[in-house]
Amino acid sequence: MDHHQATQLMMAEKYLLNELPPDLRDEFEEHYFDCQECTADLQATAAFLDAAKKEFAASPIPSPSKAVLRKSPFEFLGFLWRPAFALPAFALLLLVIVYQNAVVFPHQATQIAQLKAPEILPTLSLVGGNSRGGETPSISIHKTQPFLLAVDIPAQDRFSSYTCLLYSPSGSTAFRIQVSAQQAKDTVLIHIPADNTVAGNYTLVVQGNTDRVPAEPAADLAHYPFVLKSQN
Repeated sequence: MDHHQATQLMMAEKYLLNELPPDLRDEFEEHYFDCQECTADLQATAAFLDAAKKEFAASPIPSPSKAVLRKSPFEFLGFLWRPAFALPAFALLLLVIVYQNAVVFPHQATQIAQLKAPEILPTLSLVGGNSRGGETPSISIHKTQPFLLAVDIPAQDRFSSYTCLLYSPSGSTAFRIQVSAQQAKDTVLIHIPADNTVAGNYTLVVQGNTDRVPAEPAADLAHYPFVLKSQN
């Protein structure tokens, strides 16, 4: 999945509304962790939905009476324009317009400008690292600064692809990304988007996947711990 497909299919909105089947949900999750534009869309949509819920909670729409429901469709449309219904609806529409112009559009413009501008990203090399001893590598970055993880995949002929999972300091999965067998032949650079991480101890787990039928569980091949430090 690429950004154009995600936008055309309105994946961010369907993801937040839990309208995606499991396979598309997993595919979108793998995509947006590596796509700054989709991450920005997801954050903006989540903020809008939260604001909309608060607006409706503050100004609930009255339910039409049985008499109204028995009226003709044209009479019912008249009910929609009554102040009790129209004012909250127009207030919500105004909220959408203001939010888009004040937050969404400027934020997207900034994101696009950053994507187009040349940038040297800090890189943390996990090449040759493992969890069996030695000094744990670390990187110090600003909270809003993206960075790169460089890792060598311990490739084996029996695996058709690989999965890299990043576990956060809380132990939850921060993201997962698929690596093809061809990509695994070279050092893999994983882009970690800004605002997706907090300071603490992380572990990058590399798993091997097979195409065998019946499906086999992914095999853990390597664990790469590192420390993320936040600059003031």
